[in-house]
Amino acid sequence: MASKVPVVTYLLILANVLMFYYMMGLPELARFDFVHKYGLVPANVMQGEQLPTLITSMFLHGNFLHLVLNMLFLLISGGECERAMGNSRFLAFYMISGIGSGLFHAYLNSTSTIPTIGASGAIFGVLAAFAILFPFKLVISFIGFIPIPLPAIVFVLLSVWLETVYVFTGANPNVAHEAHIGGFLAGFFLTLLFGPSKREED
Repeated sequence: MASKVPVVTYLLILANVLMFYYMMGLPELARFDFVHKYGLVPANVMQGEQLPTLITSMFLHGNFLHLVLNMLFLLISGGECERAMGNSRFLAFYMISGIGSGLFHAYLNSTSTIPTIGASGAIFGVLAAFAILFPFKLVISFIGFIPIPLPAIVFVLLSVWLETVYVFTGANPNVAHEAHIGGFLAGFFLTLLFGPSKREED
């Protein structure tokens, strides 16, 4: 494989975990200010302000469950994609997917002043690559408490379909579903550029 050890995936997980514990250690008011300073505020981004938050927001999470679910999906899909792409190519892929996700979310919510945080957009980009590169690799999904193995392409397409339903119905409003779709779209097209490393194809 192009890269046997998914170093970037591990480092991204570590960075997210460290940032989470740093943020949770702040007093409540300071944490509120921290999220508004480093989270992605669509109205600001659309005015060309606070553009670095397109990156910083990717490393912030609102609660422990939010962090754990994102890092679990990153661990499962990111390691495989990084091995196929190579370390540096995967890092570029991840960051660009996350930025694309943030821009898509900001464009569709251009007047919103609510900060958005989380790695979900970038991870949906990784899931897109995972479905393309390993379409028949089984992923355990849960219906209630029942584990069901699904091919990666089925699992990812169902996830994107559900996110699309949320966008159009307004259900589950406290989640940035547009960012998830934006990340998936970015990842889908970027996989054409950041697909398997040439070293793997030789």
